[in-house]
Amino acid sequence: MATQTSLLTFEQFMDLPDQEGVRRELDEGALIEMPNPSFAHGTAISDLTGLLFVYREQSGLDFVISNNTGFRLAPDTVRAPDLCLVYAPRLQAMRVERGALVGAPDLAVEVVSPSESATDLHRKIGQYLHAGATAVWALYTDTRPVMAHRRNGDIRELTAPQSLQEPDLLPGLSIPVEKIFARAIAK
Repeated sequence: MATQTSLLTFEQFMDLPDQEGVRRELDEGALIEMPNPSFAHGTAISDLTGLLFVYREQSGLDFVISNNTGFRLAPDTVRAPDLCLVYAPRLQAMRVERGALVGAPDLAVEVVSPSESATDLHRKIGQYLHAGATAVWALYTDTRPVMAHRRNGDIRELTAPQSLQEPDLLPGLSIPVEKIFARAIAK
């Protein structure tokens, strides 16, 4: 992860030209640049998206699932979770500023990159939760646990054969951890 020494405003960040092979976030004015995700990253997100889609269809709950959507969590903080879920009524009430939704998703999912420090990850998780996310799931494709963080301060580490559950947000959902990583082959 590379950072820039001078701080950017939200407007300056949004005016940056796209750069092929680089994803960007803004962390309290600091520019964060990340390479495109790995194959294991993509398959874990794809499989989890599919599981959430099936749950949405079976439960009848009205939420939207998206990937890499920009959320303005604070005046000069824009994060784009690898996967997010926002309930439709909340999404309709959210403002959009220059392409970024203002506020946090109900659920943010981040696949942890080998180059991401624990400090940076905890900072990002804290930013989501402080901005109003109910939960943040951090997926580790190399060692295969899921760290589930909740706004109430509860943190759980889940591994196979355990199942991921968010009863307050996704009632009745139970995702076996091994299903998230079933096709996440390191390439």
